[in-house]
Amino acid sequence: MRKIASILILISITLFTVRASQCSEDIMNQINNGTVCQSSDNACKTALDTFIKCVQDCSKDMSSNSVIKICSQVNCSNISNDTVKALYNKMVACFDSVLIFSALFVLVALLF
Repeated sequence: MRKIASILILISITLFTVRASQCSEDIMNQINNGTVCQSSDNACKTALDTFIKCVQDCSKDMSSNSVIKICSQVNCSNISNDTVKALYNKMVACFDSVLIFSALFVLVALLF
């Protein structure tokens, strides 16, 4: 029974890792390719620049994903632009996936 549980947890970890990695890549690609905002939407571009700066500030001073997530939620969530707010919500969901992966990894470590 323990062996089956371990296998199921390893499969779950693999799925969460792929999902979290893909999610992060999607966000970075949107930002790097300039596809978050329409080319004529200056309000979106300004909000995006402000948001990116805020997240970068959180990332500089923090060491773990959970701390960066909390910093981003506290300091970077006051977004008035709907497009950038959608990106923010997607980023928070990605952080949640990474944190779930971390919890599963700890659980597997405890099983062995």
